[in-house]
Amino acid sequence: MQKIVVAMSGGIDSSVAAYLLKKEGWDVIGVTMKLWEDCSKCCLPNNIRKAKKVAEKLNIPHYMVDFRKELKKEVIEYFLDEYTKGRTPNPCCVCNKALKFGLLLNEVRKLGANYIATGHYAKVEYNQDKKRWLLKEGEDKNKDQSYFLALLSQEQISKAIFPLGKYRKEKVRGIAKDIGLKMAERESEEVCFIPDGDILNFVKKSKLDVKEGLIVDKEGNILGRHNGIAGYTIGQRRGVGIAVGKPVYVIGLDAASNTITVGKNEDLYKRKFIAEGLNLVSIPKIDLKLKCLVKIRYKHKKTAASIEVIDKDKVFVEFERLQRAITPGQLAVFYEEDKVLGSAWIKKIIS
Repeated sequence: MQKIVVAMSGGIDSSVAAYLLKKEGWDVIGVTMKLWEDCSKCCLPNNIRKAKKVAEKLNIPHYMVDFRKELKKEVIEYFLDEYTKGRTPNPCCVCNKALKFGLLLNEVRKLGANYIATGHYAKVEYNQDKKRWLLKEGEDKNKDQSYFLALLSQEQISKAIFPLGKYRKEKVRGIAKDIGLKMAERESEEVCFIPDGDILNFVKKSKLDVKEGLIVDKEGNILGRHNGIAGYTIGQRRGVGIAVGKPVYVIGLDAASNTITVGKNEDLYKRKFIAEGLNLVSIPKIDLKLKCLVKIRYKHKKTAASIEVIDKDKVFVEFERLQRAITPGQLAVFYEEDKVLGSAWIKKIIS
């Protein structure tokens, strides 16, 4: 019987994942990560108690690992640094790579296990011909979370098990009900270490030098002032804080001049960008131009584009048609049908 560690948050998805693995005959160990004192998703004492109760119900051992220092170093420092550069970070992708499938994988080995499982809706397969592990979308396209796993390496994917990948969410809820798991679902998408969603306040409390600055139009005309660029993102309309008699949207953030540029909705539509930090997942390399589908954020619909390597870890991406609010700091993920080919961080919008 092979040992496997399940990252348990106390929620339905990870709890059902643990149940399914035990039912399949795995020797299951539950582990809960303590990441942040005020984390609404995984770190509150109540959620840790829930995970422990589920483990008791399933008759599996349960442990807690304290990764608060590691979260600050690996995720929060990155998060804050991106905002100081006028970019919109994606901490969940970084957390999955650095903590869940990084540091936690080390704990897995200490417990005598070889694999780690989570409640992500995604699939992993091994292609014998290509000698490569493949990361694929989950069966439930509305819940698919392959996007958040697109930074993982081949080594990390080879140790990952996603029991919910072949299920739809409704089925998972049904399984939870059938085995008597009574818990409230947490579908919130806010950053877990900012439960109130007030990013600007979090940045200020982190003692970064947040300064007021100018809000201008495309011609450079001053329209108002902002309280700090960390409170804004490309495409934002609500809360911009100016009244000009017509809707305006954030179309640019300049950290060097501490300036926010606003414009019309049509100004947000672009086709080309540069991305860095290329991580190839289901393919070993990109030859010439790669025709594929690209997502520029989690809720973005996969869209046809071409990708060309312009440096060892830098790519030029061009969509076939205009896309709204391509945002520096977000992760661009490349797909071939349901297969994740790779990813890279959006750095510069071209046109």
